[in-house]
This record gives sequence, structure tokens and C-alpha cells, in this order.
Amino acid sequence: MHEDDDMDQALRYMPGMLRTSQLEKMMSKEELEKEQRVQQEQLAAIFKLLKENQDTFGEVTEKDMEEQLKLYSI
Repeated sequence: MHEDDDMDQALRYMPGMLRTSQLEKMMSKEELEKEQRVQQEQLAAIFKLLKENQDTFGEVTEKDMEEQLKLYSI
């Protein structure tokens, strides 16, 4: 079995938070910073969309989003 296959197999069966932690350990500092920056940009875009469509989604605060995100540990 190839080394990359071993790594893919090991990551495939980990629960979400463990998998994320393992992937973060494999990333360089620059990759982690870019990942965090992109994540913040995506969250800002989602929050903006929710705010612009309050008739559909109801009133959503940043605190509401933070509480939801804790469930997924992003």
C-alpha cells in the first residue's frame, strides 16, 4: 500500500474534529492562515446573506451563528 493511501485510509475513519485536527497538523503555517482567512470570508458572506434574507431565515445575530458554529467546531 502506498503512503498516501495509508494516510487517506487513516483520515477517512476519524470523527470530524479529530480529522480536522489531523489535517491542520499536516498544513504549513501559511496554509493554516489562508484556510482561516477563507473561512472568515465565507462566514461573513453567509452572515450577509442571512441578514439580507431575514424574511426567509428570520433574524440571525452573530451570537446565533457563533453558537451554531460551536456545534461543528470550525
